[in-house]
Amino acid sequence: MLSGVTVLELGQVIAGTFGGTILADMGAEVIKIEPPRGDTARNPQIAPLRGESAIHLFMNRGKRSVVLDLKNDRGLEVFYRLVEDADVVVDNFRPGVMNRLGIDHDSLKARNPDIVTATVTGFGETGPLRDKSAFDLVIQAYSGHMDYTGEPDGPPARVGTPLADLAGGIYCCISILGALLGRELHGGGRHADVAMLDSLVSLLAYDGLDFLNSGRAATRQGTAHSHMVPWQAFATGDGHVVVVARDEKFWRNLCAAIDRRDLIDDPRSHDNAARVANRDFVVGELGAVFAPMTTAEVTELMDRFDIPSAPVNDMAAVLTDDHVIERGMVRSYAHPRLGEVRYQPSPMKLSDWEMPERHAPLLGEHTAAVLSERLGLDTTEIAALAADGAVGLADYRPEAD
Repeated sequence: MLSGVTVLELGQVIAGTFGGTILADMGAEVIKIEPPRGDTARNPQIAPLRGESAIHLFMNRGKRSVVLDLKNDRGLEVFYRLVEDADVVVDNFRPGVMNRLGIDHDSLKARNPDIVTATVTGFGETGPLRDKSAFDLVIQAYSGHMDYTGEPDGPPARVGTPLADLAGGIYCCISILGALLGRELHGGGRHADVAMLDSLVSLLAYDGLDFLNSGRAATRQGTAHSHMVPWQAFATGDGHVVVVARDEKFWRNLCAAIDRRDLIDDPRSHDNAARVANRDFVVGELGAVFAPMTTAEVTELMDRFDIPSAPVNDMAAVLTDDHVIERGMVRSYAHPRLGEVRYQPSPMKLSDWEMPERHAPLLGEHTAAVLSERLGLDTTEIAALAADGAVGLADYRPEAD
């Protein structure tokens, strides 16, 4: 689908790599430009999996690894030559680093007027906090998300996934696709300044809009919803189930399902406004019904009456679920050291497109191949660059990519 699009990725760990992962899943050739030490996501002490890091195995699948020392003049020149035939350059260095290395947007545009560049940072390339260090947890806290995540009487809570990192990567991918389309329509390369903070501020969504226009701040509700009842998890005899009666038709169906039609006319629960005002009463009545039932019994009953619901699944339940499997959301690739590695692919499903299954690369696995294919260098020239420290070559040599 994106065959013919070449991305040079200087990103590290998650925020600077996840956008490239999505692009690789859509068929772009993503060439991961790594320093001699490699992407820090390769650190096997973080999310360790049989001597590798699960972060690297997930975030770098489908990419080719080329080791270049950009502080080496010859290594930098190799990078410039690669840029001349590329479409996109992605990084997540701190503001100013690309300028110091001589690979900022303006410098690269002088080499390739059509180049699209994207930089993902914690706080953005402008503003008083541009130089502040950031990780996912810092951005989750600063953006306000942690303040209203968690139980009402508990402390702030982090979203389980690295939401800020992933959001930064997703918006980076969207920015790149928009810039590529804009280039086709109007010509010329563009630069995308993607901030993880901006991404999460945007994802405050309607709660942010509500506060800006009413002054009402969203508060911690646990699994419940500030504006709708019932919309939360309920304890069952063997777990938890969420039940969502957002619209009145679902509320009426729910009352029929549990044989409590009296709640339809009860002034404490006859519409959503009343149910929000009398949350404890409504939740208590429903909780008493669900508590002695099994999770399976509740979900079967809800499904029978067309009421949105779901069990609160753990990881094992999700990744073995028949529907998830049928939808192709568990796949595998062959890794040269680990053998089969199972993973969750990008969720896009487009007609006439088969997502590739390519492994996360070994460090420098494709240096020689890329320099040969793209720059026409022979083995003697590549060996000379390696001897000078300009490039790095992997010990492993795959027979086929």
